Amino acid sequence: MTLAPYWRNRLFAAAAAPVAVWLGFDIAQGSYFWPACCAAALALFLLARWQPLPLSTLILGAVVAGYVIGNRGFAQVSLTPSFPLLPAETALLVAGAVLLVQCAWRHELPFVRDPLNYLLLTWMAVGALRIGFDVRQYGFMALRDFALVYYAAFFFLGQAAAREPASERFLERALLVSCAVLLPVYEIYKRVPDFFIGTLTLRGNPIIFFKDDLAGTFLAAGAVLVYLRWEHRSRWFAAAGSLVFAGAALATGNRASLLGLAAAAAWLAVGGRWRFAAVQAAGAAIAAAVVLAGATVLKIPWERTPVYGVYERVASVVDVSGSRIYESRDAENKGDNNLFRKVWWETVIADTLHGNPYIGLGFGTDLADRFVREYYPESGEEFSTRSPHNVLLTIFARMGALGLALFLAVLGTIGVYTWRAVHAGPAEAAPWCAAWTILVSACLGVVLEGPMGAVVFWILLGVANGSRRSRAAATAATPSPAPADAAAGPGGAP
Repeated sequence: MTLAPYWRNRLFAAAAAPVAVWLGFDIAQGSYFWPACCAAALALFLLARWQPLPLSTLILGAVVAGYVIGNRGFAQVSLTPSFPLLPAETALLVAGAVLLVQCAWRHELPFVRDPLNYLLLTWMAVGALRIGFDVRQYGFMALRDFALVYYAAFFFLGQAAAREPASERFLERALLVSCAVLLPVYEIYKRVPDFFIGTLTLRGNPIIFFKDDLAGTFLAAGAVLVYLRWEHRSRWFAAAGSLVFAGAALATGNRASLLGLAAAAAWLAVGGRWRFAAVQAAGAAIAAAVVLAGATVLKIPWERTPVYGVYERVASVVDVSGSRIYESRDAENKGDNNLFRKVWWETVIADTLHGNPYIGLGFGTDLADRFVREYYPESGEEFSTRSPHNVLLTIFARMGALGLALFLAVLGTIGVYTWRAVHAGPAEAAPWCAAWTILVSACLGVVLEGPMGAVVFWILLGVANGSRRSRAAATAATPSPAPADAAAGPGGAP
């Protein structure tokens, strides 16, 4: 039985009237949580009705763009001032609920049956068991550190979205376009930071506030994506675009992003795609030759050129002890940074081995306590960083050898799938190689422990695995062409 439009409108009006009175009363009292939730729900409903992409895909694309362009500023944006529901948690809540409803409707599980899904679920289950004990002792701090694990849920959201080719293309383009927007925005931010910090704000917090290592990492990932997406259509554009992104990543002064870029180039070389590494090497050589030629004409010592700064930064990568003295302004702090990491890593390993090497020290434990006492013995300033600039050591300290072994198994599976992708083609290789760029950077910085890098990484990895399975299913569903002699019949060709 279908209601007449007249009665349907009356029923909707009767239901909406008390809701409107309630929301109006909340607004008059200065309480905006439920009005904001209702406004957001209405906006999401309209988006779902007026465009073809699934709602969860739009949410994932929005957080990818937000974290790449807004970075630490976007990460601090809250739905309401009285309730700190941050973008990552909001997206996980809404998109996760949508996915669960869809899976229940289709009688499916929210994950697929492959080694990567099983290993990741096992790793997350171990983390969930660990947090069950830690939250009683450390409370909110344990939940904050547990974000390292629960952000991995974005993998399953990205994987589910990549079932639809349109959603897969949208999410990859969202990341590529966001990296392209990041290029000019980051340059403007460096020149006029006061505008972003003091003017472009929401409730006193900047909307765009960059962490240099993450900006460099995203620019390096952009270099990989733009090259592989344009390799067959326009090689000159692909080469020029990747060089611009790589040069911008180099200008951030972040060494981890350059190592991530080198890792992506190495994966492509393994698959027989040497052009990307050749383009980057040729571009670097030409740029260095031009700078040195100009310095020679102007009689500037090469120690004062940007080339020498790049050389010292590259050399500092193997200076594990931080004992070398660096002369260039771009690299003068690199030795201290290396020593900083060395002391902290040794301290975390020793504390974990002494405390509980099997299941770790737990979420909520202050991993910097002993390090600060040794490295900054006379400092009275508060040290807020909680992760030792290496995601593998963070996992070992929080979850012990069990958690680290499971995560290494996840990385091994990702390596196997990347091997297959780089041999398959540029479209298949693009998300895997971009994910490796972020992953390598996470081994030298605080990347996967916070939402800025973790959300983008896990969504990208989920899209990579989802598209891999979609292509495999499409190939299996395509009938193989019959052999020529079989098509001609038993007697062969006439």
